[in-house]
Amino acid sequence: MGTGGSLLHHNDEDDVLGVYEYESSDGVIKSIPVEVKPRGRLGLRSVKSFGKPKGGSLRSALSVDLENPEVEKIRRDFEMYRLNKENEVANMEKKVLKFETENRRLRAELQTMQKMCGKRLEERDAALKAEHQAVVRAAAFESDRDKIQRQFKIFRETKESELQNLLKAHREFENTLTKSGIGFLDDDSTSRLELPVGSGHPGNWWTALESEPSMGSTTQLHTPMFRGPEFAHSLLEMDGPYINVNKDDWTAVAASLAQSYTPTLDTQQVNVIHVYICAPRDVHTEANIFIEKFVPDLQKLCVTEGCFLIATFMPQNTAAGSRSKDAQAPDHVIAACRRRLEQCSIFIAFLGNQVESFTETEFELGCLNDQCEKSVIICLKNSSRQTVPSETEALRRRVRERRSIKLLEYSSDPEEGAEMARTELEKIIKVELGLDQKQQVEIPDNICQLDSPEILCGGGLWDAHHDHEQLEAMTQALRSTCELGFEKYYERLNAHVAAPGPLPPLLITGPAGSGRSLLLAKWMELQQQKTPATLILSHFVGGPTSCSANSTIMLRRLTAQLMQQVTSPPALTCDPLRLVDEFPKWLEKVSSKTNGGVILVLDSIDRLQNGETELSWLLDPLPVDSRVIVTVQEDKCPQSWKSWQTLEIEDMTSKSRMELLRAELASLGKTLTTVQEHSILDHCDECNCSPIYVVLLANDIARCSSDELVEQHLCSFLECADAVQLFMAIIDCLRHEYETPDSKGTLKKVLKYVYASRNGLSETELFDLIPTMTHNFWVPLETVLLDHFILVYRSGLLVFAHEQVWQAIQRKYFADDGAMLHNTQHFLKDYFSRFNRPGEVSYRVADELPWLNRQLGEKEALHDNLLNLCIFVQLYGRGRCAELIGYWQFLGVDKNTMAHAYVTATKKMEGMIDQTSSFITLPRIADVYEAVGRFLRDLALLNEALTPLQRALEIRETALDPDHPSVAQSLHQLAGLHAQQAKFSVAEALYKQAWEIYDGAFGPDHCMAAKEMDALAIVYQKQGKLELAEPLHKRASSIRRKCRLPRVTPTHLRVADPLRKRTLQLEELAMAADSLDLARTLNEIGVLYYLQSSIDTAESFIKRSLEMRESLVGTDHPDYAQSLSNLAGLYNDCRQYDKAEPLYEQALEIRRKHFPAEHRNIGSIVKNLAMMYKKMGKLDKAKVLYMEMVDIRERSFGANHPAVATVLVNLAVLHSQQGNHTLALPLYERAQKIYEDTLGPNHPRVAETLRNLALLKYDQGEYETAAKLYKRATEIKESDPSLYPVRSPSHHGSTGELYPPPVRKSRSRASSSGDTGSTLRNSHTLQIQSAY
Repeated sequence: MGTGGSLLHHNDEDDVLGVYEYESSDGVIKSIPVEVKPRGRLGLRSVKSFGKPKGGSLRSALSVDLENPEVEKIRRDFEMYRLNKENEVANMEKKVLKFETENRRLRAELQTMQKMCGKRLEERDAALKAEHQAVVRAAAFESDRDKIQRQFKIFRETKESELQNLLKAHREFENTLTKSGIGFLDDDSTSRLELPVGSGHPGNWWTALESEPSMGSTTQLHTPMFRGPEFAHSLLEMDGPYINVNKDDWTAVAASLAQSYTPTLDTQQVNVIHVYICAPRDVHTEANIFIEKFVPDLQKLCVTEGCFLIATFMPQNTAAGSRSKDAQAPDHVIAACRRRLEQCSIFIAFLGNQVESFTETEFELGCLNDQCEKSVIICLKNSSRQTVPSETEALRRRVRERRSIKLLEYSSDPEEGAEMARTELEKIIKVELGLDQKQQVEIPDNICQLDSPEILCGGGLWDAHHDHEQLEAMTQALRSTCELGFEKYYERLNAHVAAPGPLPPLLITGPAGSGRSLLLAKWMELQQQKTPATLILSHFVGGPTSCSANSTIMLRRLTAQLMQQVTSPPALTCDPLRLVDEFPKWLEKVSSKTNGGVILVLDSIDRLQNGETELSWLLDPLPVDSRVIVTVQEDKCPQSWKSWQTLEIEDMTSKSRMELLRAELASLGKTLTTVQEHSILDHCDECNCSPIYVVLLANDIARCSSDELVEQHLCSFLECADAVQLFMAIIDCLRHEYETPDSKGTLKKVLKYVYASRNGLSETELFDLIPTMTHNFWVPLETVLLDHFILVYRSGLLVFAHEQVWQAIQRKYFADDGAMLHNTQHFLKDYFSRFNRPGEVSYRVADELPWLNRQLGEKEALHDNLLNLCIFVQLYGRGRCAELIGYWQFLGVDKNTMAHAYVTATKKMEGMIDQTSSFITLPRIADVYEAVGRFLRDLALLNEALTPLQRALEIRETALDPDHPSVAQSLHQLAGLHAQQAKFSVAEALYKQAWEIYDGAFGPDHCMAAKEMDALAIVYQKQGKLELAEPLHKRASSIRRKCRLPRVTPTHLRVADPLRKRTLQLEELAMAADSLDLARTLNEIGVLYYLQSSIDTAESFIKRSLEMRESLVGTDHPDYAQSLSNLAGLYNDCRQYDKAEPLYEQALEIRRKHFPAEHRNIGSIVKNLAMMYKKMGKLDKAKVLYMEMVDIRERSFGANHPAVATVLVNLAVLHSQQGNHTLALPLYERAQKIYEDTLGPNHPRVAETLRNLALLKYDQGEYETAAKLYKRATEIKESDPSLYPVRSPSHHGSTGELYPPPVRKSRSRASSSGDTGSTLRNSHTLQIQSAY
């Protein structure tokens, strides 16, 4: 270590101390000296001199020559290693500093987060505490709310009961007064439910109920007083159960029924008229003639009205294959026959000399049972035999003893018997369908609804079948005997509905057959009972090709139901794009105004066509007060819907399957052994069978007649893994059991035809498609198909009951490449093409034929179908615009070309009027033109729509009277088109013209006049004429409030109307052909229709009563006079004064012969005739009758009775109109004194009489006296304004008139306004007011 080399110092080693010769040291050691081993000799030469001069310095002298390459290499390596380590150390130090800084920062953040966490925990605890307190408060609030609701309900019911009792007592009192001869108190009884001045104009339904106005044409005096029910003293008279019923009562009751009544439909009866024909062997000829010759025509009549007629004839001896009297049909045929007898609504029997084994049973179930409510027609064949079998004679005697049976006797000619049965059946069917036997071209009853395309194009079919289909789907689900343990799901559904705030739809998922539809139906029923104020809308999707699977049709139906909840809803659009946009808006509008909100339930929406696209609004935020519940199959749910709240229906457990199996078997009266139960349950657990599988298996086992058959079916059916295979096995079983060599393949044809159709097939259509099928084969088969849930009736059509049946038929018969389906649909297409002629096109043809042509790809045939205007009207009339547009898009035709094609087709049809049958007439052509125009206008093709709408107007003005309401309808449509084109001046003129026609036809206060006012007001608003629009809106609203009918859906009408129309038919069948009781019933039913604003129907019934009374009692009887008076009242109300006048005069002449001069029956006609004379301008005749009325009332009530004062005022008005002021003045003064003495000095009648006196004094020039009288009248009115009704503007020139109606130049002043001095009166009023 101490060698000499270690002491030497070379210039290269100056970095040991960090010092160079020319630099100063920084005090940092940069390297570690390396010990150098001594060499063999010392040299005077340094290793490296670095350029220093060699000298004799000691250092240089002592330097050692260390030149060695290995050393140099080691030195260089060392230097590199040293520098690297120094850098690493420096970096590590920096990292340490950085980590320390980061550590300090993280420690600070951790402390902050710990503090924040503690704070949040405190807040959470506080929130939980607050939530608990809120829950407690909410529970207390709910308890208080329920308590208040109960108290309010009790209070409301109590008050309603009190009100009803008061009303009943009031009417009993009135009835007592009426019967005692005090029949004119109604003219003076002051009710505050008064009508506006002018509401007594002819044509307004309220005219028949108001008291006679005590002001005439020149004075605005007595407000018409509407007191209540007494048609006997109004325009109509009656003596039956409606004597205390008036139109206001009827409207209120009907509205209540419409809100509370939810029809439960019998799936076998909707849109179907079942006729059962009974005929023993000796009268088979009559039955066959009847079925083959007459039934087809009656079926066509029913189909045109949207109904099906099914005539069932099952000759039992033929079924038994024997001619023996005692031959008996098989048990299943007898059972099916009984079931069809129970379902039928009409029973027809031909009875000769023979009675077979089942005949007495048929008669017992058809007409002799005390519980029977059927229409019965018995045709008795006169026997040529001297003796009749005892059993036949006994049956004939029992039939004759029943008064409710229509008995017809005929000779031995079978044709005569069949013809008589046809005539009576046709009468019954027309009553069922609401058809008058004498059809006349009259103003339709539903003229107030002509704004809707449904009425224009046969709206009786509008959505009725679709509504029935939905109701039947609901009804079928509600009839299930087991709820499958749905209580836990009910809680979840209730929680979703009760949750606050807007919520997305609730998605219910489950496999096919798991009970999703049943769950919804049961829950909706419970929810409606729990919250009756909630509006629940539902839609059940049927087959994948049916109309119920069309999302546009669904939205249109639901939108229509929402629009029913608002007052004066606009016309429902037919444009599918607008429907999709408007439905969410209607949902929000109605839900916000409905107390319980709106619940929308959509079942199986995964089967909707284009459902995900047209239901995209479900993805948007829903209204706060609405809840949407939908169901889908798990494997078919779109991805965008899976984010919603989901309620999954769980698979059944073994215990629940056992409970379901036992419940179904118990309901069917069947039990199984323990071994059989376990075998079924083991199989179901193994295959995880759905509830429908268990129910279907239980129903099949229940119909097995023996234990051996049960074992046989179990062995066969337990090999099926799912419900689809089970349905296929059951179909095979039924085919083997029911088909015979003569009927082989019939079941297959039935199922194939139903599958290949769009909406199913009716029984009549099946018999047409399969001519060899008989009722003896079909009725038992239909029964078992219904019991096994293979088929079900929907709106009179047979469809598959479940989706699994659809799949089973597809696998069984259409599993090939599609050739079988193509051939079947082609066969159906050929069948429906047979009815593709004018007059024969029904809604069934319109639904099926274009769809079949599209499925078959036959574009040319589809094009011809679309241009068949009968099919077009059927589709458009039921709002099927989306279908029409879809068909045209399938053909590749644009809208403009389509519009041109329809206009051209209509012109071509117009040219065929004289070339075809009487079906094509000018009025029908006008209807078609208008339908085409409205269709094009709905599609925004305004220019193209102008031509057909104008042509419809031209035809109606030519073919009908220019003042006919149909002309006003065309004017309205044309005006709406011009308004859409911003041609407001043209639209204004057309609306005014339409208003004028309605005013002339129905009176100024009719709902159609209000419709034109609203339309005209909108035109004014568009032009900025608000000062003209506002009065029109107010007046239209006032008219609608007066004449508003209850909002009853088409479904309610369809269900209730046949029952109402059958009243007469049942009465007619219960008595002889003509009787006084029947005439009275006819009169009462006529008044009932009058109450419902059905003028035409009321007229037909009253005319029939008049004719019957004329034949029974002659033309000089009081009953005949009553019918004359009622018929005159109808004509008076319709402003047909020329018809009413002779009837009133004849009735008055008859009654003068039978009653004293002061009798109420004479007084009622005198009053009505006087009022009519005044309206007709025959003031002299009116004056004579009013003078007679003064005498009648003075003798009835006394000289100082208010009823006398009323007639005095009216008589004074007549004198004033004729300028006889001297005669009018004492009448006014006497009336005023009577009013003040009997009613008090501040009664409204006193004020009105004072105003009349003021006008009289003004006419006489006594202006100061007139001003004083008018001032006093005003003070009386202002002292208690509540006694005076709010008066709407009147067409009679009252001071409230803000916008006068248009007046036709062709009409006289009196006929157009009913007021010959209205201008003078207005000027008088204005001058008197200015004087103050």
